[in-house]
This record gives sequence, C-alpha cells and structure tokens, in this order.
Amino acid sequence: MGVWPELFTIPFFDLPLRSFGLLVALGFIVAVAVASKLAARYGNNPETDPEGITDVSWWILIGVILGGRLAFVLVNLDHYSKHPGDILKVWEGGLVMYGGLILAVLLGVWKAKRIGMPAWQSLDYGLTAGFLGQAIGRIGCFLVGDDYGAPTDVAWAVTFPEPLRPGSAFAPELCTIAVHPTQFYMSAKALSLFFLGMYFLKRKKFHGQVSLILLMAYAVLRYVVEVFRFDMEARGGIYREGHTPADVDRFLHESGITNAAGQIVDLEGFRTMMREGVVEASPQLILSTSQMVGIATFLLALGLYFVLQRRTDLKVKSPATS
Repeated sequence: MGVWPELFTIPFFDLPLRSFGLLVALGFIVAVAVASKLAARYGNNPETDPEGITDVSWWILIGVILGGRLAFVLVNLDHYSKHPGDILKVWEGGLVMYGGLILAVLLGVWKAKRIGMPAWQSLDYGLTAGFLGQAIGRIGCFLVGDDYGAPTDVAWAVTFPEPLRPGSAFAPELCTIAVHPTQFYMSAKALSLFFLGMYFLKRKKFHGQVSLILLMAYAVLRYVVEVFRFDMEARGGIYREGHTPADVDRFLHESGITNAAGQIVDLEGFRTMMREGVVEASPQLILSTSQMVGIATFLLALGLYFVLQRRTDLKVKSPATS
C-alpha cells in the first residue's frame, strides 16, 4: 500500500490536486451539510439556524486549519525556526487536531453568538457534524503518510513500499515495515464520536451536554490512539529517561546505523531493529503533548458538565424528536 500525496495534475493549469487538501475540503463540505440538517432539527430556530451554520462554518474552517497548524509549528518549533518557509506548507500535512479543535470551537461559538444563535445549543449539533467531517479528513492523513503508526505484526497492519512519492510525510526509513494504520484509527475514532453525538442529541437534558460528552470521549480515545503512533519526535512531550531523541541518536551512531551527522548509513540494520522492536532505537514517550492536552481537556469538560447541568437557562424544555 502506498501514499498518494498528489492525486493528479489539473490539465492546462499545471496545478497538483493534493489528497490531503481534497479530503479536508470534502470533510468540511459534508460536515456543513449535516450540520445544516441538524440545525433544522435541533436548533433554536429551524427557519434561520441552517442558514446561520454556513456563516459559522467558515470561521470553524479557519480555526481548524490555523489552530491545527499553529499547534504543529509550536510542537516542532526547532524545525520551523530554521525553515520558516515550511510553515505555510499545510498541503503537505502537519496539523495537530487538538489545536484545530480548540480554535474551531472558540471561533465557531464566537460567530454563532454574533449572529444570535445560542452557543451551547449550536455547539451540540455543530460538533457532532464536525466529527463526521474529521473522519473523512483523516483519510487524507493516510494518503499523505502523516501521523503514521508504530511497527507491529497485527493482521491489519499496513506497509508502505519504497520509493515514496514526492510530498509524502511518511518516514522513508520505515518503508517495507508493517505499521499500525493509526490514521484509520483516528478516522474510526471521529466516526464513533459522530454516532455518539447523534445518540445524545435525541436524549440530552441540557444544552452543552452533548458537546462536553464528545470532548471527554475525544480526549479518552485520542489518548488511546497516541499509544500506537510512532512519530514521537514530531509530537513531542515527556520522554522516558534514557530514551529521548538525543539518547536514540547516540545509540544509533554507536551501533553504526547513523553517521556523525545523524544520517542513516545502514538502512537494513535500522529496519531490522524496528522489526525486532529494539527499544533503544526509537524515542519512548511517557506522555505526548496531545495526551497532556487531552487530560486537561477531559478535566475541563468534566468540570463544565457539572456547572452547566445546574443552569436552569440551559435545560431542554421538551424532549428532542427526530
């Protein structure tokens, strides 16, 4: 199975159609369409809320891309401080979805309030639809090779052959090695959150309940998926003692796998280490940055849950119907 960063070149314009951008755009369109339908069913004003969703959605899109990219740049600040021109290359992948989720929620709620839509009520169905869009967009991560998983021997593992296509974000040294398809794990995670949101939209007791349940569930599921990822240096976080990127670089150099500049000179030796699971050959995280943010998100959402359920102005006056 190979990566497809660039699907094809648009005739006459000589412009590449990139898989990541296409899937993100498709996910956005689907999410807006579903959110509009949910607004008519669960919104405060079935006549105007579906139209308002269109206005809100553009701010959400800005939040997803800007927040996701900003978080990725901050996590990989060492690289981008040396290569500032790479900051704008969003089409190559490189979005931290926690950053995108947080800024998208903030901008979406701000815009909704500006046009008279009740914030928590709108967020309930908007976030539900948003996770459906994310499930589609995450497929783009697979096609570009981003957010790849750790070496494994599970039956559903995927292998990326070499040579990789230009624009791939997959680590070339891991080609031919079976890895966890973590991009699909994250897509399945987002899809399950969409169905969870649909379930609770019909049964919620107060506005904001669905949003907070989804945020807590997202934090838990994202924490689990992080365990199976392998781009430890790109994610950053708290490393195990003796297993930091610097420790790994030293081990690989002393083992004759890399030269003094850190370049791999014994590729097959490195891949053998990966297949055999030599722990010293890769950084080991105790907690990734996303897991730490997830813990904070879970606790904040849990606290808000108990606060909002006491607010009489947010009580659902009559059961929602389908």
